Amino acid sequence: MQDRKQKIKGIYVILIIGLFAAACVYLHLQTDSIIIRNGIRFYRKLRTGVLSVGGILSVLMLVLYGVEWRRRQIWQKEKDEKTAQMEVRKEEMLREQEKHKEVLSVSKKMDAQKIQELLLENAAEKWHGLSQQLLQIRMQMNIMDEYEEKLSHLLDVNGAAALANTEDVLDRVEQYLCKNVRKVLNYMDVADNDSDEAVRQVERRLQICHEEGQKQLQQVQEFLFALAEFLNKQGEDDNSMEMLEIYKSTILSSIESEMKDPDA
Repeated sequence: MQDRKQKIKGIYVILIIGLFAAACVYLHLQTDSIIIRNGIRFYRKLRTGVLSVGGILSVLMLVLYGVEWRRRQIWQKEKDEKTAQMEVRKEEMLREQEKHKEVLSVSKKMDAQKIQELLLENAAEKWHGLSQQLLQIRMQMNIMDEYEEKLSHLLDVNGAAALANTEDVLDRVEQYLCKNVRKVLNYMDVADNDSDEAVRQVERRLQICHEEGQKQLQQVQEFLFALAEFLNKQGEDDNSMEMLEIYKSTILSSIESEMKDPDA
């Protein structure tokens, strides 16, 4: 619609300038005839009038058309910039959705590092009011990473490759913690941080998540001590292996019972 109006205005400009040019050409070709019929004074007045009126109209039409063209260019530029910004926001939203979809997918192993990044992101932005609780849970996941590193180091320095299956136990605990955090993040994604009731619900879920995480971390720590005790007493005390198996069984049973609980 705007392009059509611009074209019509362009036609008007061309028409005015064309008429002015035609009038000038006519005066030039009919100079002698006009002077003979009406006299030199009349011709001069006629020429002055045509040049003045036609020149002023032509210049005015060109200026108006130029102003309109410039306004149109500015409008189009702003429109293009807004469209580009909308496209950028749309792409960012899609990337964010893909990131959440990948990190929080229940169909494959969850990325603990990316979940920690989401906790930081929520603590710094939408859920800044609950940043302390969010960072506490992130600290738990950091502690879990440290436990995994300690286990790997313990097995390595003792040449205990036969006990590599103990790393699977800690990996399952980490995935269990990720699952609990995922539940809270899912709720936070749809909750309204401006609603007092929603904030209370999120805070309660964070508290439950933190308490369960502390419980699992405590069991993992006891498991690591039992493993260290077993490695220290290899060949001396058969009870150390029995204690190690007890801790391992306790951790796995705890995780499995929680996963079977629909309210977990």
